[in-house]
Amino acid sequence: MDFDNLIPLIIITLFIIGIISVGKIASKKVKNSDDYLIAGRGAPLMLIVGTLFATFWGGGTIIGATGAAYNNGIFGVVEDPFAAGLALILIGLFFVKILRRLKIRSIGELYTYRFGKTTGYLASSLMIPTYIIWTSVQLLAIGKVLNILFDINLIFGFLIATIVVVTFTYMGGLIAVVWTDAIQMIIIFIGLISILIVGLNVAGGMSNVIAHTPENYWNILPREKSLTSWISYIAMWIGMSLGNIPSPDIAQRAFMAKDEKTAKKGMIIAGGLYWTIGFIPIFIALIGITLVSNGTLDGSLFVNDAELLIPFLAKKLLGPVGLGVFVASLLGAILSSASTSLFATAVLFSNDIYRPLFMKKDDSNSKSRDKRMLIATKIFVIIVGVLSAICGLASTNIYDLTIFAFTLQFGVLFFPFVFALKAKWVNTYGIIAGMIGGLLVNLIGCISQLTIIPEPWEFYTLVPALINLILIIIVSYCTKNKNNARDLEEIYICKQ
Repeated sequence: MDFDNLIPLIIITLFIIGIISVGKIASKKVKNSDDYLIAGRGAPLMLIVGTLFATFWGGGTIIGATGAAYNNGIFGVVEDPFAAGLALILIGLFFVKILRRLKIRSIGELYTYRFGKTTGYLASSLMIPTYIIWTSVQLLAIGKVLNILFDINLIFGFLIATIVVVTFTYMGGLIAVVWTDAIQMIIIFIGLISILIVGLNVAGGMSNVIAHTPENYWNILPREKSLTSWISYIAMWIGMSLGNIPSPDIAQRAFMAKDEKTAKKGMIIAGGLYWTIGFIPIFIALIGITLVSNGTLDGSLFVNDAELLIPFLAKKLLGPVGLGVFVASLLGAILSSASTSLFATAVLFSNDIYRPLFMKKDDSNSKSRDKRMLIATKIFVIIVGVLSAICGLASTNIYDLTIFAFTLQFGVLFFPFVFALKAKWVNTYGIIAGMIGGLLVNLIGCISQLTIIPEPWEFYTLVPALINLILIIIVSYCTKNKNNARDLEEIYICKQ
């Protein structure tokens, strides 16, 4: 093995061992299923901010957004980080206080308590594909990084990523996820700043980078002023920002906060931080453009896949130690998002589908039920890891997979989530009709085009959500005398 590759791989191996060790330590803190699923509801502000930022800051942002900015400037990354960051702020302002009051452990339980078991099963089942895709995005990112930098086979990289993520998530649950998130956020900052500083120096300084900035690079508005362009632009903002709002992983962060105030502040601060740090990949893309222009990098490498820019920049600019630290930070960011989405999906399976179907309530044997719940969730962690690895092989475009995952969630679950928290007049029939209607539009597109990302994407972002909304309103009105949803206040931890 090349000595220059050996040093980075040793650093990365030590990092991975450290992450798994954190999972092992966290496992000792797990006394019951509440500890495993929602970290005991006692997380302070900085831990909430750290875990939210590290969760969002994954492969889609670092690798995907850098490639998108390389091709299209700041306009190419409207969806992530800007629309995604807006989601955190909106949740903090309008939803998180209610979520923190609820005596539930996952978002699927919200639908079950308000609209019945069938609605809960349906909602959880519809969230699962989104988070399997999101987990696969992270595993794919790790595979790409290892493949480009160290010539490690992509499938082997997938297997390594899957094993590592599943291992420390399996051992420590949400406690392990949150602890590793806090550590990885620090490493992420170190890695990003290092490549930014070195890149600026090699590119000839800020003035030279500015001189090579393409026209309209900093134009965040549509370049064409047609109605179609503006519809596409609105869809970009809506799909990712509103699509993130009903996310089970974000709800878990609300449930685990020590109180409502902490949950709200954590969401808003994390959203602002995500916007701020989100400019770094945009600057890195601009450095890449400059280095291609002056001949330092071969531009033909990025013609077919601009997402290769970050790995090639790291390999070109950093020495063995610097490369090891940067790749560790990159893998840390990706592993953080992967573990979060993996765990959120496992909880959907165990808490929202398996528990109500196969575990009957028996207060006299609560310890046994709690133990069975722990075991079930751990088994589903393994199952979701395998499913996500398989899904990632179906598409190799990280950014497109990221966007599709959350536009699907927007079209099917955004309005049911909002109405579940804010509207007493909606009922079970309306919510189920809306979910099925939004899903059917997406399924028709996928099946007719034999793809998981049907075109035109603007249609499949906006129309499913519109049909979802219309069906909820009409069906709830037409069946208002046949079904009454349960009041949300009945499942508050304490009355407000």
